[in-house]
Amino acid sequence: MIYWLNGAYGVGKTTVAQGLKPLLHNAHIFDPELIGNGIRDNYPANLFRETFEEYPLWLETNYRLLKDLYERYDGDIIAPMTLLQESSYTAIIGRLLDDGIPVRYIFLDADEATLKHRMIDSGREEPDSWCVRHIPVCLAAQASDTHAIHIDTVGRTPEDIAQEIAVLT
Repeated sequence: MIYWLNGAYGVGKTTVAQGLKPLLHNAHIFDPELIGNGIRDNYPANLFRETFEEYPLWLETNYRLLKDLYERYDGDIIAPMTLLQESSYTAIIGRLLDDGIPVRYIFLDADEATLKHRMIDSGREEPDSWCVRHIPVCLAAQASDTHAIHIDTVGRTPEDIAQEIAVLT
């Protein structure tokens, strides 16, 4: 099974993924952000894009790598990464599903106050950081995503959320 954990920047996707890993079968955490950094960092400045989703190569590379991992790896795969665009869901997750690959697509929901608390109050982000400025865009994606299993994270621990995801199977 592939578990794609979507959600706003700062919602706790990576922390939940780390807590989910020992609860699944031989799980591996696949990090789409590393691919995005590699792609973005190798383009000249005039081709810079705001999000990884705006790089067609990022979408294609994630799809191909996840498909290859699923076919070759004997275990579950967890991919914690924000997707804001419907077209990104189609380009990665939709294609995997079309290929017959089981994907559990989960959106970790939160409200603005919770996100700001997790980012700013924890000291991980400054109040004017890119992630904080993009909270409204993330909340809009959260509200409009109809493909995902939505899990409310407000007032919950990452361990509790990971447990909930683990029993979805």
